[in-house]
Amino acid sequence: MVGATAKMNAMRSGVVVIGVLAFGYLNLHLGFKPYLEKAQLEQQRQEALLQAQSAAAQAQNNSDDGFHTAE
Repeated sequence: MVGATAKMNAMRSGVVVIGVLAFGYLNLHLGFKPYLEKAQLEQQRQEALLQAQSAAAQAQNNSDDGFHTAE
């Protein structure tokens, strides 16, 4: 009888812990959502800027292929 009660208490504690973790996870996401979205948009903007700079540098290297005419 004691073993069954202990097992039931352990299972109940496990369910409570999982519930608390899920609640905490959702709470963090909802609480920090504006900051997370702002950071994500800034990261995407920086990546687009780096890609544009890389493309411009590549275009500059392609136009500067070493064939120059003497005047």
